[in-house]
Amino acid sequence: MSLERKKVFGFDFISARRVEDIAATIVGESMRSQTPEVLITPNAHQTGVLLSKEYPRFRPFFSRSRYVLPDGMPLVWLSKLKGQALQSRLTGSDLFPVFWAEVKQQQAPVTMILPSEEIAARFRAEYPLCSCIVPRFFSADDEVYIRQLADLVADSISAHASRFVFIGLGIPKQELLTVAVHDEMERRSMRVGVLFLLLGASFEFYFGTKKRAPGIYQRTGLEWLYRFAQEPRRLWKRYTVDNFRFVMLALKEWIKPAK
Repeated sequence: MSLERKKVFGFDFISARRVEDIAATIVGESMRSQTPEVLITPNAHQTGVLLSKEYPRFRPFFSRSRYVLPDGMPLVWLSKLKGQALQSRLTGSDLFPVFWAEVKQQQAPVTMILPSEEIAARFRAEYPLCSCIVPRFFSADDEVYIRQLADLVADSISAHASRFVFIGLGIPKQELLTVAVHDEMERRSMRVGVLFLLLGASFEFYFGTKKRAPGIYQRTGLEWLYRFAQEPRRLWKRYTVDNFRFVMLALKEWIKPAK
């Protein structure tokens, strides 16, 4: 099955009605790949970060991602205004359980970078071919530790012959780490087929340690409001200052002539 794609913000977003329609195809392609690839699921906030000037390597690196899923309803709405209509929102949190079932069926070794030892213990118990790394708390500005962590991830990929690397550290740490691991693999001349999946809080949602918004919030594009109500102190900047950046980018994208 070939994946339909639509270009928005310079990214080739996958267009599908359900994650179930694409998960098996992505797993199959990744198992046959001989090179490192990346899967991202941008929402409005993450799109703003990826296109910002704050992290200059993000735009060229992640624009080459093989798999880009539209996690946010604003992206779907904007795509329709641009005449590049995406069929629906495809969230990382919806993708992961379906994708994970396919990975386990294939018995593919994986490396996971997880937010807590509790989540790591659950994954180890569920899937023996799972190598878990739980970083200490670190700042996105801590370049030394990010390089050290990237070295550990590259070691795990090599030692376990991992075909998939699941990263759930939040934005922009998971992006910074992915770039750093890719650089480390190039430094080591590691030409291996591995897919990096940047999935944020998906692993916590999977085990229920963090609650997702009810369906009505998800369908109407208001999941951000539910999450903000749950964690206002942590998320206020994301949904005010950072999302304003996305609004400005969206306006520019809307008025830009279609090619």
